[in-house]
Amino acid sequence: MRLKNNTNLDTATIRKLIAFAKPPGISGFDVRIANSVRHGDYRGVAYPRGHGYHDRSCPFIVVSVGRDDRHRGRAAHGGYLDAPPMTRVEVVLWVLAHEMRHLWQARVRRGRRVWGSRGQFSERDADAYALRALRHWRRGEPMP
Repeated sequence: MRLKNNTNLDTATIRKLIAFAKPPGISGFDVRIANSVRHGDYRGVAYPRGHGYHDRSCPFIVVSVGRDDRHRGRAAHGGYLDAPPMTRVEVVLWVLAHEMRHLWQARVRRGRRVWGSRGQFSERDADAYALRALRHWRRGEPMP
């Protein structure tokens, strides 16, 4: 795994977040983390088969996070679940867990999904996984 960190967050902390939130059976992906233009904004995207602007044809995750320390929760829309208020490190964990779950969904086509999820790539399932990762992180427990 290659990590490119364009933020002021500690790279060792980000590696710890990746190891914490990584679903079983997922490896060989690259991660790029950058600052978002808008304060308080966060987003991410997973490319299970790589992308043209990435120099390798391996799974690739891009995370954008705002520079504020406190991020508001996100109200549910579409298939997404509500997100609680989080610190900047927790936002990185949330987005990483969400996007890594999409990599898992690409690999495991008919695996166990959360109730209410539809299709192979379910936003509801990815948000449920991210919420579970955030809860375990806040409690200091390892992911099951």
